[in-house]
Amino acid sequence: MKNLLKCSFAVLIVFSTNAQKLETLELIQERPLSTQKEFYIQGDAIAIGNNILSEHANEDYNEIGLINDRVEMKYVDIDNEKDTFSSSAAALQLPQNANKIKFAALYWSATYGFKKGQYKVVNSKMVVKGKGERDTTFNHIKFKTPNQGYTDVKGEVLFDGHDKKFFAGNSPYVCYAEVTSILQNNNTNGYFTVANVRATEGVITGGSSAGWVLYVVYEQADATPKYIRTHHGLSLLNKEPLDLNFNNFKTKELGEIAASITMAAIEGDAKLKTDKCAIFSEKENRFINMRSDLRPESNFFNSKITNNEEYVTERLPKSENTLGFDLVTFNIPNANNALLGNNQKQLDFKVYTKADRFYMFFTAFKTDISESCYIENNLENNDLLVTVDVLKEAKPVVGNIEDEE
Repeated sequence: MKNLLKCSFAVLIVFSTNAQKLETLELIQERPLSTQKEFYIQGDAIAIGNNILSEHANEDYNEIGLINDRVEMKYVDIDNEKDTFSSSAAALQLPQNANKIKFAALYWSATYGFKKGQYKVVNSKMVVKGKGERDTTFNHIKFKTPNQGYTDVKGEVLFDGHDKKFFAGNSPYVCYAEVTSILQNNNTNGYFTVANVRATEGVITGGSSAGWVLYVVYEQADATPKYIRTHHGLSLLNKEPLDLNFNNFKTKELGEIAASITMAAIEGDAKLKTDKCAIFSEKENRFINMRSDLRPESNFFNSKITNNEEYVTERLPKSENTLGFDLVTFNIPNANNALLGNNQKQLDFKVYTKADRFYMFFTAFKTDISESCYIENNLENNDLLVTVDVLKEAKPVVGNIEDEE
């Protein structure tokens, strides 16, 4: 079951003691993370986002002592507009010499089995009772730029767990919309607001959660050539690891390599531990767990919005505990090129958990690449921003490294 989450479906199996045959116990239909976009660009990328459920409608929530399913969730709503029932905002700050927005992707995800849940005592046990049918138009939201009012956005439903038996308890969904033209026509730094994201209020088993992510790729005249790759879908993290292999690039021949990973997930819990992420070191031939002051090694997905060692505070609200919504960007710790070396052509990455079940719906990988790799993959582009001698070399080879458990 090592690569269970890489398949288009997963099958839970046991061996029969009599006939020693495989019996299908349950079919888990999901849409595991898969490659969405690749860029060879002289530029950079940034992710912003915010949660859409909390204990308060417009106040910061900073308590970390409770597990999520003990919090009575309410829609965050910061805009005071009649046409919206939920809204939150986050600031985008591109550098002054950002030449052009190349790509902008908007994601929203939530647990949404019914409109509201509450605990009731049934046969001396506490159970969750849901009321109100979910709205089937959960892929319709509103999107506001800093210098323009709301635009109606209809997203593609990447995954909906509502009619799938395994996911019926919390019914996670993921929606995606490309909003490149909206940002290109309103290229202004400031607060972006996403409204009318639907989720279950009140309580559900495991805790309800919801949030949105805006991922922007842009050209920048003085930037180092980079390879950027995005993945989207929905992968369940619950004991079996999620393994990702980033490839189709070649790092620069000399100097230290700068690289980063961005991830977004729902249902991670600030209090529950044992969730980790790790990067394979070719030098040491093993996976090395990532950690920071805000994201401990054994509780990496802990309901925060962070950029490296800092909370992202340019948000409304700017809660430290985003109650099941995680958005993290971290620079790969690569002193002396320990994790990503010169002329390297792939990187293996793993996320896993033992106790805290959660859903990953977006990842992005970014790394410095050689100028020859950049030009080789932009031969049809007549507006290259750099001029270098093209080295004669083969196209980067796609390879695989076996996981070390």
